[in-house]
Amino acid sequence: MNDALKPPGRLCDACAGSALTRPPSHTEDPARHVGELFRRLTLASETYPGEAFTRIVTAMLVAMGRACLMEAEAQALWLRERAEPGQPGIRVSATARRVDFDAWDPGDPA
Repeated sequence: MNDALKPPGRLCDACAGSALTRPPSHTEDPARHVGELFRRLTLASETYPGEAFTRIVTAMLVAMGRACLMEAEAQALWLRERAEPGQPGIRVSATARRVDFDAWDPGDPA
């Protein structure tokens, strides 16, 4: 691996290390999240030479794939829990079997 780092003068104005590792801003806009990914990839491509940048992209793709799988599993678990029948026990429904009720109560004085 001949990954010679660029001289410090070639780094971007904002310190590239902190700009690349800073937590993402909190927003509900998905386009801003995608833009942040591209911004950080651009910073990494300007800061690190070829092979190092390739390793960064590979690690990012693996992390994104792992996060997607975890999210898919969480959603599948939620759907599976919703599809399961209710807990065993007393069930009440409009079409339940009707039973004749004996109105005699042993506590009645009559």
